[in-house]
This record gives sequence, C-alpha cells and structure tokens, in this order.
Amino acid sequence: MPAWKSLPSWFLVAEGDQAIPPDAERLFAKRMNATTTEVPTNHVAMVSHPDDVVTLIKSADAAPA
Repeated sequence: MPAWKSLPSWFLVAEGDQAIPPDAERLFAKRMNATTTEVPTNHVAMVSHPDDVVTLIKSADAAPA
C-alpha cells in the first residue's frame, strides 16, 4: 500500500508545468487528500520558487504525524 493512503501528504502544483499537466497534478493531490500549494511556475519549482518549496516542506515537517 502506498504511504500516501495512510499518512498525511503534501503536494506542490506547478501551474505552468509542461511535463505533467497541472490538472493531472491537481487530480493526484486530490486523490492523495494532500495539503496542496499552487505556484505559478514550470516543472522545476524548486529553482524558480525556492521560498514556496521551503514553506511547503516546513509545513509538512511541523504537522503532526
């Protein structure tokens, strides 16, 4: 069983992604019941929006397990 079925999950949607359609990303996140952040960027959000990525990681780290 995938971990996201039993553990909290977080997902970053890249609104301008051309590798994975953003609507597919949203569907994945919804299926995972993930806490979702959307960023107006392409596939490599960690390069163009590092602060948003760090904020997402910190929120996941601070959440109760």
